[in-house]
Amino acid sequence: MAGHGAGFPQPRHGKKGARLRPTMNDDRTISERAADEDRFRMLIHHTPTPLWYVDARGADQLFQDLRGQGVTDIASYLDAHPELVEAAKDEVLVTEINRAAVALFRAADPADLIRPVRYLFAATPEMAKRVMTAHFEGRRNYVEQARMATFDGEVRDVVFSVTYPAPPERLDITFITIEDITDRLRTEAQLRHLQADFAHAARVSMLGELATSIAHEVKQPLAAIVTNAETSLRWLTRTEPNIAKARELTARIAASAQRANDIIQRVRAMATKQEPERRALNLADVIDEALHFVRHDLDARGITLSRANGGGIPSVLGDRVQLQQVLVNLLLNSIQAIAQADAAERRIELKVDVAPANDVTLSVHDTGPGVAEADLSQVFDGFFTTKDTGMGIGLAICHSIITEHGGQIAAANHPAGGAVFRVILPGHEQSP
Repeated sequence: MAGHGAGFPQPRHGKKGARLRPTMNDDRTISERAADEDRFRMLIHHTPTPLWYVDARGADQLFQDLRGQGVTDIASYLDAHPELVEAAKDEVLVTEINRAAVALFRAADPADLIRPVRYLFAATPEMAKRVMTAHFEGRRNYVEQARMATFDGEVRDVVFSVTYPAPPERLDITFITIEDITDRLRTEAQLRHLQADFAHAARVSMLGELATSIAHEVKQPLAAIVTNAETSLRWLTRTEPNIAKARELTARIAASAQRANDIIQRVRAMATKQEPERRALNLADVIDEALHFVRHDLDARGITLSRANGGGIPSVLGDRVQLQQVLVNLLLNSIQAIAQADAAERRIELKVDVAPANDVTLSVHDTGPGVAEADLSQVFDGFFTTKDTGMGIGLAICHSIITEHGGQIAAANHPAGGAVFRVILPGHEQSP
């Protein structure tokens, strides 16, 4: 059996073994059927997908015995009898393989793979139980992302697929295919890393634009600290020190210092490169924090910001800093649009509401000139900008972040004038 599989494909004159046979007309001669089978086997042998033919009749017999004993929950039974899984790894046999399977396992000889299936589960041993469970339950296919150990000691990421036979098909042939996805996963990880770098660069660039606003924010609590400290000293240096007044002023100093610290921490969190941290968030709180970054720009340009919150808004599962970044980008975009157009009406409307399926919607509507119809389809493209000094990364980052959060973002022109950006995020839970 092993020798025959190792020589795959070979003539089968007088040989036995598990093979995939195409449907034959009984009127064809033995030599004609053999020639057709040779061609079919050669096709399978050269297919680029690693393929195993497995004889799992021993497992079929075991399952029949267990059903006869009244076993219905095979997963629980195998948990209680792990020795059955270990025995199956040694009793279920690989009968044939193709050359892609040999290359995947980096075997020295095809015959190295024609043996019990234990080696297929070396890096993911628990998968054998799940494969047996799917077989017992009568499924046609089972697919799992797993890990596989090659014969030279490397561990690869793979997609492991099993196709089980069903009568009247040949019950001695179960198909296993293994797709190596190691390079694909590595590329995806690199892409995520590049996206994180891109988002970080955008945040730093955005903070550069907000430097004036940040300085203004920090200046206010620092000035309050100085004023309250000087006043407190005057109360304390009187002939009869006013301890109560000094205590009140000291409390104000502490509050102002805490406010300054909060501002610095917000800036630091926005500028720091760190892994996203998903947690349940109240979107209204995220908006409050984001507004600290743009309040000075709003005041300096005479722009009024109004907010409307619907009732029963559920929380969203997301990264606080990233969602702040989205909102700050959208608000800056609106502020710059209003300023450049020198609009007579200078207003931004923020609205949070509940959408169907318990999703949360956030819309930002400004009274700027809107978006040219020809540009609406590309406003979220990387490096697309209509501003003379724009980098074209702000809205692209917004799109990337919202997509990573399982949401959607869209741009449109409002019927009343100006642009409106709408964000939809999945609701996490209903707020009490």
